[in-house]
Amino acid sequence: MRKITGLFILIISVVLLVSAMNRPFINKLYFDKYFSHIYSQTPKETNWYKAFFSYSDKWRYGDLYGMSNLPQYKLELELFKHYPPKPGRQSSNRVLYIIGDSFLADKVLYGAFDGFDNVIFLDRRFSFGPIKLDSTKQNYLIMEFAERNLNSYDISKTDEIRWTTNEIKNGINFSNTPRVGNQPPAASIFERVGNIIFNKDLSRNLELILFDNKLATSFKEVKASLNYNLFNRVAKEVAVSTDKKRLLFNITVDTASLQSAFRPKTNPALDSIVNNLDIARNYYLAIGFKKVFLSVIPNPASVYDVKRMPYNHLLERVEQKTDLPVIPLYNIFKSDKRNLFYRSDSHWNPLGLDIWVSETNKVLTSNLN
Repeated sequence: MRKITGLFILIISVVLLVSAMNRPFINKLYFDKYFSHIYSQTPKETNWYKAFFSYSDKWRYGDLYGMSNLPQYKLELELFKHYPPKPGRQSSNRVLYIIGDSFLADKVLYGAFDGFDNVIFLDRRFSFGPIKLDSTKQNYLIMEFAERNLNSYDISKTDEIRWTTNEIKNGINFSNTPRVGNQPPAASIFERVGNIIFNKDLSRNLELILFDNKLATSFKEVKASLNYNLFNRVAKEVAVSTDKKRLLFNITVDTASLQSAFRPKTNPALDSIVNNLDIARNYYLAIGFKKVFLSVIPNPASVYDVKRMPYNHLLERVEQKTDLPVIPLYNIFKSDKRNLFYRSDSHWNPLGLDIWVSETNKVLTSNLN
């Protein structure tokens, strides 16, 4: 009997190990667990697959809920709307590029801006480029940042591949054939998922298979509730807002973090940030962009939890000091009485995005020539 039990355990262990090393399977599992609630076209799976690999609640209710498992913040996320081109819109011969982060990743924005034929998004979190612009178009660029990411931005330390000075002089950064996408193409959601962890971290893959499922959610919530109610402890990545109405990304409130909205910012530190933005702007102008804009998305803590500690007003100070045309958002968000961020996620909700699209349209329209 012991031999049979041992053999059974060995077989199960080998199957789990092989599964954790199988990149296509892990990619599919990851997508089904974390993105199936976003895409209505997700294929139906067999009953055995659902039974053994139950879909996850980790991101369905927000990334902060997924890290904390606090049941009082188990709030299902709303779907973002798409922005298709308006009927009858005339060609403008302009293309808008956005180099940004998770706030705009995977959003359908190709028809969001009235003065542009296409919108091309490049995710700063992943390697891309060098950007090859279409010489038959007028190319514009928005540099978009979450407020917390301004602190460490330095184009030379990103994964963006840049043209050399000689390549720019020789015009290699241009193409004379119309294009509708980035060169090379921006990584798809599947490619980004594959590049993050798979086949590089078996322990995380095994955790994905064994413990990240709906069957384990209730147990995680009970443990999280006990820790919070008895010891006032939450997951280290998460903080509860002062009014208890939402979860916040801890690095945006913890003053030990450089990304904290409550960590004092000296003038030299501010000058360094502005200087790095200028270096990036000058490079993008050199490779052929007609104009470069700056858009900074406020931290939820900067809008909804300023009573926690004195806010450092980094966003406003950068916008006032930079020479870049700015798409202002902080005061608009601050004065709006509606909720513009998910309460269980570190990102804005569809209403917040819609306000950004509207304000961006105003700034872009007034700067086109």
